Amino acid sequence: MARPVLEVSGLSTSFFTDNGVVPSVDGVSFDLREGETLGIVGESGSGKSVTTLSIMGLIEPPGRIVQGEIRFRGENLLQLDAERMRRIRGRDIAMIFQEPLTALNPVFRIGRQIEEMLLTHTAMSKEEAKRETLSLLKKVMIPRPESVYEAYPHELSGGMRQRAMIAMAIACKPSVLIADEPTTALDVSIQAQVIRLMKDLIRSEGGSILLITHDLGVVAELADRVAVMYAGQIVEQCDVFTLFRSPKHPYTQGLLKSTPQLFGQPDTLESIDGSVPNPLFLPPGCRFHPRCAYATDDCRTKRPELNEIGPGHLARCLLAEREAAAAGS
Repeated sequence: MARPVLEVSGLSTSFFTDNGVVPSVDGVSFDLREGETLGIVGESGSGKSVTTLSIMGLIEPPGRIVQGEIRFRGENLLQLDAERMRRIRGRDIAMIFQEPLTALNPVFRIGRQIEEMLLTHTAMSKEEAKRETLSLLKKVMIPRPESVYEAYPHELSGGMRQRAMIAMAIACKPSVLIADEPTTALDVSIQAQVIRLMKDLIRSEGGSILLITHDLGVVAELADRVAVMYAGQIVEQCDVFTLFRSPKHPYTQGLLKSTPQLFGQPDTLESIDGSVPNPLFLPPGCRFHPRCAYATDDCRTKRPELNEIGPGHLARCLLAEREAAAAGS
């Protein structure tokens, strides 16, 4: 088994507002292994993006990491000063943001923004950085790279901006690439192209990817392992084949039932009743119990832990624990 390149342990990130403390991420733990793609899935508001911003050191007031460790190759990122973190961010850990139009600087040309990554984190001259930038634009399959090099972000289509973001993210060949909803703002045909591009880059560069998405189709295409988040917690974690073949948490089962299938599609898709709870007023016991068809009195009072219910398969569910115990007896 490959060794972990990134380890997140007991991460909790909260926002301190006038209305109270909002626990956006609560005790999240996972690792990302070398050469692996780990998918983190869940509804909007489940804490996926805040987890990645915590890893990148981009949480701003009123937010604050209140507990946990984030280790990159054994070094705790939460103990680093701003200058050391700036050196790691972009060079060793890079991020593709959800909306490139807001992530890219609107007043600088695309070429200059990619060059800045190279000039900041490598010993390249300006001429070398320009040549490498043009090479990166070609690598991400941008036609007419010389024209795009001189273009401003608003002059490009959504798919082209996303490719430019990918070129910027891989410029320094990072060990960890965080992709936050990399295909959300794109139409279906461009989504497929971006997914193929990311798969090719994974194979060619040998890096690890932390993929944040609500799209289980993207997870099936790219991920090796999956962590499912709900209300700030990981509720299920396993390899991608187990997730689709034998999901154990009722929330995961609901996500899969609400996803369109290519074959054997029912007349209507099932939906999960209710909505993600307000983090200011989280329910007692299991946080999913108000929406769960299998909830018992225990689920309403006991807070389940993320426990192993099978080899490499974790679930935060009392029912899953009982079923696993019955199967093993």
